[in-house]
Amino acid sequence: MSHVVMQAAECGSIADAERVEAELVALKSAYVRYEAEAEHPWSEDAVPPPLVAFGERHEVPWTRSRETRFLLKGMFDDEAHVLRVDRMVFFWGGGFDLGGPWLRTIFRKLGATACSDAPHLRVACDDPSVRADALAQFLVDEDYEDQFTLCDDAAAIDDASFAILLEHGDHRRYLLFDDSGVQDWAFVMLLPQLDGEDPSLANAH
Repeated sequence: MSHVVMQAAECGSIADAERVEAELVALKSAYVRYEAEAEHPWSEDAVPPPLVAFGERHEVPWTRSRETRFLLKGMFDDEAHVLRVDRMVFFWGGGFDLGGPWLRTIFRKLGATACSDAPHLRVACDDPSVRADALAQFLVDEDYEDQFTLCDDAAAIDDASFAILLEHGDHRRYLLFDDSGVQDWAFVMLLPQLDGEDPSLANAH
């Protein structure tokens, strides 16, 4: 299974997040049509027209470079996913590249206050230990046992590709995911479980 490549945007309001979500859904639809109709949709000789149009609409010229491309391991219709969780919007797929800093620049134009391609999420809750155990049990039930680390060691987050920080005052618990096995997909599985908890980015660039 290919690794997850992701772009995440934190917005200042639900309305801004809905705007980012709508733009990504429209972009995905345009890209799916392009892949279906173009003779050579994965050619590196030109920027795909949906990306050119998307960039022009938001005054961000899309360049032809490795870091700006969309390169997923499979058809975009099958591999690309968009999910909004309160003020957060996630865009991901299994593959290699997903728009790089160009896409994050457009996120900010649409109202994002922070962005990341390797999100560490902060979630406030009444009891971090209880909530962490519940999320961990969900992963076990979904056959992702041994595909995450549950700890209270803040230093361990430095080695994590993705993370969820559960906190209440000074009490913190961490669910960490590295790039081994299918840990990145375990992280993706948890995202819908955070709906209604107003997650935010603990890291951004």
